[in-house]
Amino acid sequence: MCNNIILIGFMGSGKTTIGRKLAQRLKQILIDTDSLIEVNYGMKISDFFKNFDEEKFREIERNLCIWCQKNLDNAIISTGGGMPTIYDMKNLGKVIFLDTPFNEIKNRILNDGVENRPLIKDIDSIQMLYDKRLQIYKNMADYSVNTLDSKENIVDKIYHYLKG
Repeated sequence: MCNNIILIGFMGSGKTTIGRKLAQRLKQILIDTDSLIEVNYGMKISDFFKNFDEEKFREIERNLCIWCQKNLDNAIISTGGGMPTIYDMKNLGKVIFLDTPFNEIKNRILNDGVENRPLIKDIDSIQMLYDKRLQIYKNMADYSVNTLDSKENIVDKIYHYLKG
């Protein structure tokens, strides 16, 4: 069990987008953990944080990781940006870090809208959170891919790594 592919990275790194494309390429199912939480709780993640605290959210994520470890095999799992800080993703499968430079993250988050990112208050808080998590992602990764390339090239690189 646990022959899964785990996509980790900071918010805005493209985990969901790359996950969808990789799932199509490999003909595997995609489990997007944020989407699962939204469906189960009937609200967007940003609304969840308005009603509950981060501790409750991390508890739900931790339980979801345990469920994935026990029940999923040969799936692609797109994680929430904070999941690697609370659970060893290597227990779930092969870990791919979508490595995105901070300036690109900042641009993507600002284009997406800060209100959609519940842990972000301002640019300084984005930088602090990014700096806090970056080494965790790097240490946990079996493979890292820079996301400044085209989506197709990113998927190709991951595919060749997995098949190589």
